[in-house]
Amino acid sequence: MSKCIFTIESTESPNSLIEKANQAITGAGGTFSGDASTGSFSLKTPIGSVTGSYTIDDMGIVIQITDKPIFVSCNKIESELRKYMKR
Repeated sequence: MSKCIFTIESTESPNSLIEKANQAITGAGGTFSGDASTGSFSLKTPIGSVTGSYTIDDMGIVIQITDKPIFVSCNKIESELRKYMKR
């Protein structure tokens, strides 16, 4: 069961969304695997790993966090991912 689920709304093409997500995650030392419809990712932080998956729908990218450090809130993860996706 997912620990967090949120959507980052966008009017960009699925390929553009995935390119941004891939660059943000791999640029921060994480791993990213997937295509313009679905995939997964993992990112190590100083206090533990964040892992999850994504799907693309008409509204944007739906992110499901499946594992995260206990002290990191879903809101914090969502906020950080939104910052990366706006670049």
